[in-house]
Amino acid sequence: MVELTVPYESRMEEAHAFKEGKYLDLTKELKKDGYEAKVMPVEICARGFVGSSAYGLLSKLSIGGNKRTKALRLLAETAENSFRWIWSRRNERLLHKD
Repeated sequence: MVELTVPYESRMEEAHAFKEGKYLDLTKELKKDGYEAKVMPVEICARGFVGSSAYGLLSKLSIGGNKRTKALRLLAETAENSFRWIWSRRNERLLHKD
């Protein structure tokens, strides 16, 4: 299972540990039932900083070399562009619950 988290840069390690712990019981239950289960939290900060967990995930998926470099760059750019889009519309009612 891959769990994407978008924490503040200063809380990346804390967010990683929290997400690992969040699914610990589920992982144990799945393993007890005969399944192979692994939780892989991935942290990508809104301002484009990609955590080492993303590098690790791509490595486990056998994505390496230039493809991994390109994927990490694309993840960073997508996160930054998404953050910019949300920030530019922060005062629009559509983004807020009533």
